[in-house]
Amino acid sequence: MYNYLVHGFSPGGCFTAVLANDFHRAIRSSHPGNTVEAFKALSGWIDECIPPETKGNYNNVEVWCSLPADVRRSILEDCEIIYTEQQEIMMALQSKPTVEPVFF
Repeated sequence: MYNYLVHGFSPGGCFTAVLANDFHRAIRSSHPGNTVEAFKALSGWIDECIPPETKGNYNNVEVWCSLPADVRRSILEDCEIIYTEQQEIMMALQSKPTVEPVFF
């Protein structure tokens, strides 16, 4: 879903069907390891978190994939799905090293 939302990559048959509200195709194209619980969790996350432009029907999914990167980014930033570039820079500048330097 990250690659679909941020980079506009096709989410594949099953997830495209999920995003397009096509239950039958989602189930038919699903990996055998996917569970009903996993589909419920994904569906809930989609309903609650991602922008309406990214879901609802096959046309919306196709259009989202064809949007310029800066347009997708702006929409995702407005919905607080991803950080703004300024927020990313500030977080990087404020972060402490995860590994202490070793001096010999």
